[in-house]
Amino acid sequence: MDIGCASGYMGDFLIQNKGCEMWGIEPDSEGAGLSKNNGYARVINESVETGLACDGLRDQKFDYIIMADVLEHLVSPDGILYKVGNFLKEGGKLLVSLPNVGHYSARFSHLLGQWEMRDAGIMDRTHLHFYTLKTMKELFGNTGWQVDSVRPRGDLERWGKRIRMEKIGKLILFSLPTFFAVQFVFVLTKEK
Repeated sequence: MDIGCASGYMGDFLIQNKGCEMWGIEPDSEGAGLSKNNGYARVINESVETGLACDGLRDQKFDYIIMADVLEHLVSPDGILYKVGNFLKEGGKLLVSLPNVGHYSARFSHLLGQWEMRDAGIMDRTHLHFYTLKTMKELFGNTGWQVDSVRPRGDLERWGKRIRMEKIGKLILFSLPTFFAVQFVFVLTKEK
């Protein structure tokens, strides 16, 4: 299940390359329609909170639930994290990505006394919550999730690849992830 599936681009990749059956929840009606066109078996065109309470979803269990850049937009991310575990099969995994407000660009901006909201990115004006790696881990721990793995993702990898220095970009990113990661990607298991 892909919560906040947008246009279904991630599910399309998983359907085409991994043979997955994808379900989605997407509040934007245009995105929900595109997800359906991208092969999702079912798309619930509701908010995350309403979609998780939908009758057709109540008895479903999934191997994986994806929440890519979703939690920071929700009024109660901790409440949703408590609920999504009910939709996982035994041994299932929750995959979450969250933007890192500790990224150097945000730090320098804040150091200069600026809190400039933008149309996209770490300082997206639709974000209701901002997280550092430490507060991300606290959010998951406080809601009963165990972190199986965490990986930084940043622009240094992409820039390094462009100039054929990808290994150096990765080395810097992985050496100082809280400073250079644009976001962190987590694999989580529900604690018993």
